[in-house]
Amino acid sequence: MEEGQQQVNAYTDKDTDYTDDEDYNDDDYTLEPETVSKRQKRHTPEQIRELRAAYQQNNHPDEPTRCALGAKIGLEGRQVQYWFQNQRSQMQAKAKVQKSKAAQRDNAALMAENTSLRKAILTNSCFTCGGVMVPAELPAENRRLLMENMRLRGECIRATTLLNQILRSVPPAEQRPPAVVPRRPSVLSVGEGASKADRAARLRRHAEAAMDQFLLLATKGEPLWLPTPDGEELSYLGYQKKATLPVHHGFFPDRFVMEATRETGMVRAFVADLIVMLTDAKRWSEMFPGIVAGVTANGAISGGVLGSRIQLMTAELQVQSPRLLNRSINFLRYNKRVVEGQWAVMDVSVDGILGSIGSRTADAATVANNTGCRLLPSGCLIEDMGNGYCKITWVVHAEYDETAVPTMFRPLLRSGKAFGAHRWLASLQRQCEYLAVLHSIQVPRGDNDNTAAISSMGKRGILELAQRMMTVFYSVVSGPVTQPSSNLYEWPASAGTGARRTDAAVRMVTWKKAGSVADLVLSASTTVWLPNTPPQLVFQYLCDGQRRGEWDVFANGAAVTELCSEATGHLHGNAVSVQYSNVMTDGTDSKKVLILQQACTDASCSMVVYAPVEEDFMGAVMNGGDHASVFLMPSGFAVLPDGHGMARHAPSSSSAPVGRNNTAGSLLTMACQALLPGSSPSDNHAADGAFDDVGKLLCHALKKIKAAVKANIVIPA
Repeated sequence: MEEGQQQVNAYTDKDTDYTDDEDYNDDDYTLEPETVSKRQKRHTPEQIRELRAAYQQNNHPDEPTRCALGAKIGLEGRQVQYWFQNQRSQMQAKAKVQKSKAAQRDNAALMAENTSLRKAILTNSCFTCGGVMVPAELPAENRRLLMENMRLRGECIRATTLLNQILRSVPPAEQRPPAVVPRRPSVLSVGEGASKADRAARLRRHAEAAMDQFLLLATKGEPLWLPTPDGEELSYLGYQKKATLPVHHGFFPDRFVMEATRETGMVRAFVADLIVMLTDAKRWSEMFPGIVAGVTANGAISGGVLGSRIQLMTAELQVQSPRLLNRSINFLRYNKRVVEGQWAVMDVSVDGILGSIGSRTADAATVANNTGCRLLPSGCLIEDMGNGYCKITWVVHAEYDETAVPTMFRPLLRSGKAFGAHRWLASLQRQCEYLAVLHSIQVPRGDNDNTAAISSMGKRGILELAQRMMTVFYSVVSGPVTQPSSNLYEWPASAGTGARRTDAAVRMVTWKKAGSVADLVLSASTTVWLPNTPPQLVFQYLCDGQRRGEWDVFANGAAVTELCSEATGHLHGNAVSVQYSNVMTDGTDSKKVLILQQACTDASCSMVVYAPVEEDFMGAVMNGGDHASVFLMPSGFAVLPDGHGMARHAPSSSSAPVGRNNTAGSLLTMACQALLPGSSPSDNHAADGAFDDVGKLLCHALKKIKAAVKANIVIPA
């Protein structure tokens, strides 16, 4: 073959497939005729060196680049193209070989591990430690023993910490004062057995250590928090391993159980406003009216740089049911800036250190028993998002006496929906949305011709009046009776009242009307359990204005029409409205009565609260007048989840019907108030008649609700 004849690249392989190359073209790669000699010309070392250097720079050169390179080293552009194609194929083949070898090594390792696991299973031993293998599903007794072991380990750590504190506070023998005649020991309060400075220092150390534990709970994920179908739960074993800080919470009483919840969400507020609201006792109570029944600030322990502060507080927390006692806690509140744009507000009970600060004879478990609850490091982590919103991570970690909780309510508390992080965060979100509407200048606009015109001041007056109405309602349905000059009764008192066995037991309270000597107000409340009836199903029925006449005496047995309405949140159903019945009462002397109503809902609680207001008073408020003189006797409903099923997530923002797709049920609390003119606590005849009327009214409403939501069972609390 002559040397001038067209040659093919010496590295051309007839088995190489170039169809996967992005530069491949059938016209460019026309093979030489079969008559071409099989002898091929090899490239010189200099040509190969230049080709490899060019390949390192670009392994897919275009045609002008290939031609320029070929002219430089004495090859045609087609030869350069063939060389690059073959080089890429070789590199791909080498990579496949390396990958295959790595896969073979991994396979060999897996085979060896599989063999070891099979051997461990056959010999009933642990693959890691070689010990006896424990079944995945532990028997109930084993689970109980594991929990008891964890509890005892916690008590051991706490006892060791307390002992170290006591030993540090005892001076050496040579520094002790002379012995004196022993006197009878007395139990001292906080600060009586120690100086003010020593008391403040110990409380500050307690707060600092608790803050570190709180930040651990707020920022760490697995394995500290384990995912569950309904959110996440705290791994107490992981918590004991990580929480090695010397925080003394006192001994764990036998009747107490632990709860730990965490929730994260966005809140429409500025970080500075949230810090002020959370650190001021009065504003904190106003921000959480449905949770905080009362709070007392016992003074600041210390203040620090950048606005940090430690203060002692006492609070009572409530759930909307007359059958649940309020949760009383004594705690330190510590707020500090963690990093730029991030703040932490932490609460921790001081019951565990009362004995170490005051008297050695004080028992922290006794103090916890008296309060019924002990708050471990809890609170919220606030992160400024810079757009008028804050990211909130809320943590609640507590111990409480479950024996003081009625059996029907125990699943609710165990689920964390009563006092857990989700309820705190949902309440904060809803209240921030309410305040944003309250301070906006936009006025409500109705969708029908019956809507009344209202000014921005009138809108503000109605929203403030609704807030006052809700505060009164919370005091009626929650916790112990706190109204002055009040009397407590139970209805039905006997079988002669006509109440059926399926009716609920109603708590009756009479108290004096403010500013009146003779008038009494009768407040009646009760709670029933509706198994397998989702709370949203009950809430939707109560908000249906077309069916309100079925259960509301103020509707006169007819539908109601909205005179004005203002949405107070992004979820459907959160609104304050003024309504009137489509059917008026007979009689020319009777004044027209309007209905002020607030409806609010989230996954922790749904409420419909209303109060009758005379048209003249309501008209004055809607025109921007003062509402302080308006007397309110709110009635309504609080619908709580029963703690069963998966009802954790917030209700949908749509008004679509709610189905029975899980086992979640409802705890329905109903309350009704009535005025007893000219009555007195000693007028038993008048009181008994009013008790029967109001009790039967509640039972009638319960009957209508049961039929509307198709509840099969109603169980009194």
